[in-house]
Amino acid sequence: MVGGLKATEGPTWNREKGELTILGRRHTAFDVQVFCDYMDALVGAKVGEVMMKNLQSRLGKGDGAWLKKQHPNASLNELVNITTEWDRMAGYGATQASLIGLDSIALVVSNPAIKGNQGAAKAFLFAWWTGVVSSFLGKEFEYSNVVYDQTANTMKCEIIPRSQP
Repeated sequence: MVGGLKATEGPTWNREKGELTILGRRHTAFDVQVFCDYMDALVGAKVGEVMMKNLQSRLGKGDGAWLKKQHPNASLNELVNITTEWDRMAGYGATQASLIGLDSIALVVSNPAIKGNQGAAKAFLFAWWTGVVSSFLGKEFEYSNVVYDQTANTMKCEIIPRSQP
């Protein structure tokens, strides 16, 4: 068992069907960095980030709800561990998560597949995490303090409760 997952829940590829599954759900493999760079070139970095943030947060909420349903008795820490393994299986990098207090999470992704301090790349992985954590805890979250460190080859951020207007 790794991060709350059975070894059989890892990624599988069915060559005949052309199917990649992760945690029993179908996925596709494509170059996310190229996608993010193209989105920024097409609509600009600010709009690219907003679009990616909205898309990934929505997807994260659905994935978080699915994970909670699959693991109804799991603690927040166990759900976060499963989610970091999901990142690894999906090829996003080696994600480490640390709980900060009762409702914030520090994320460090080593060897990230998506790199950047702005635009769609800034939002791709971390906005998904905001949706997942929002689903786990039943309130809205946002990412903050995003840093890409080229020398260390890491992306970092904090997932924090969204401030009320």
